[in-house]
Amino acid sequence: MNKDLKNDKYSIPEPLLELLKNNLSSLGKNEKGYNRCNTIVNDGYITYPQAKKLKHELENDLEGIEYETVGGEDMLNFINSSLDDRRSGVYKSKKIRQNSGEENVFKKTHTKDQSKNPTKVRKIKIATKSDDINNNRAIYEEIDRIKQLLK
Repeated sequence: MNKDLKNDKYSIPEPLLELLKNNLSSLGKNEKGYNRCNTIVNDGYITYPQAKKLKHELENDLEGIEYETVGGEDMLNFINSSLDDRRSGVYKSKKIRQNSGEENVFKKTHTKDQSKNPTKVRKIKIATKSDDINNNRAIYEEIDRIKQLLK
């Protein structure tokens, strides 16, 4: 489960809530789908885990009356748009953080590379001795390295 989304709640839009109330009034307490529909109507929202489960069931398992009881195509469209909007928001915020220079924003904290050079970019060797500076030894070493790479 996505840790950025696990505590999200998605408010049911009023037209969909009215449809669910109408479906609920035509159902008996023992009929399939009554408890789920009643919970959604009473709460007025669905949580992220509920949305994922309901989306899977609407796309794969539910058919006919059961499908229409929980909102059918309208509910599926609502869930898809809510999840897509939220997921793209999380992705965009991470992408902005990455573009601004923060490293490993898409990795979990326990998998981050804690080395001094996590991007594995080879740093330029800086000449510190006066002899190396006068002879440009660091530059010649870099040129030799580039020649080796080209071979």
